[in-house]
Amino acid sequence: MAYYQLKYLGESGGVVSVGVEAETKEQAIAMSGIPESVIHSVAVDHLGGIKSALFDKKFPLVEQVLMLSAIASKISSGKTFGKAVQESVNYKALKITFAQIDACQTPKEYLSLLRFDETAVLLAEAGDKTGRLPDALNRASKAIAERLAAKKEFSALMKKAMINACFGLGFIIGIPLWAGGTIHDFIHVQRLDLQLNSLSQLILLLHTVYTEYLYVLLGIAAGIYVFRARVWEMVRNLPGFSFLNERNKVRMGLEFVQTYQLLLSSGFTNPQSFKFMMQRSRGRAHSLYQEAHARLVEGRELSDVFDNPEWPPLITQNLQGFDNQSPAGRDNVLSNMADALKAYYLRHSEKVAQMSSVIGFSMMLLTIMMFAIGFYLPIINLASAMR
Repeated sequence: MAYYQLKYLGESGGVVSVGVEAETKEQAIAMSGIPESVIHSVAVDHLGGIKSALFDKKFPLVEQVLMLSAIASKISSGKTFGKAVQESVNYKALKITFAQIDACQTPKEYLSLLRFDETAVLLAEAGDKTGRLPDALNRASKAIAERLAAKKEFSALMKKAMINACFGLGFIIGIPLWAGGTIHDFIHVQRLDLQLNSLSQLILLLHTVYTEYLYVLLGIAAGIYVFRARVWEMVRNLPGFSFLNERNKVRMGLEFVQTYQLLLSSGFTNPQSFKFMMQRSRGRAHSLYQEAHARLVEGRELSDVFDNPEWPPLITQNLQGFDNQSPAGRDNVLSNMADALKAYYLRHSEKVAQMSSVIGFSMMLLTIMMFAIGFYLPIINLASAMR
């Protein structure tokens, strides 16, 4: 992903710029919602990520859920969308002026300016066109709330796993640094005749790596981070990483089913739904949605659209004959599929958490053994020999 700076002719006739995170220039233009006829230029913004983190503040999703519900309630009571926004949203917290708010004409313009979740923007636009704006806003609020609940459920397992892994990493770095330095001081400064064993040598080796090759390690870590997408492509099918790859497939499938069900119930057609998901996706998901959208345009059945090993087989199997179902039948199929994918995702998350915990505890156990046998044992033997 990269940040692109789009410059276009504003309503005042001057050139206005906006930053967009996207895979390609074409995706950046599509995501910006700016007509191509008024776009002056599109260029990569190398500092876009930093500027976005510092200046493009957004309301937390929890607050967006409450705001959308409040706006929907006030619209139902007869207030205009603009008035409801002014009463329900503290837009000044985002450094947005009243003049900017007052210049908005449609719900899409309001919510885009306020940097609401893309799902809320899309459903508000659809609800405005169909005359069911309050229902659309409530649906968006519910969808975001469900997404937060699912994320909380899945992240609890991963948080525990990360804590165990971090403890293990801290042990295997911190103890050799201290113990290795102490052993080096005993031998080369105090001139003690320590009888080192294999674990003592391992402590000294790790101490040397951490102290003398620190910049090399940092460079390797930075390189892996910068080229993480390519590195992942190289290792994702290897033993030890394949279950992570399966988890990512299930997560992508679950996100598709949930988003597709939401768009379908809001009146979007298949091409419109796939185009939206293609424009909002990133990395591997973006290329897969491009392929799926192209197949859909060719007139293929929905089940054939996902004929790719990168998608969970469950999707292809359950979408056979989907186009022949009634609206209620389609919704039921998607709901059942979402529940099944959630169960699969939870199971894969448990495997990842278990593996991370095993690795973390293994590193801690190895470090304790190194400390006891490689550090304390030589000292005890030396003390016994000096008596």
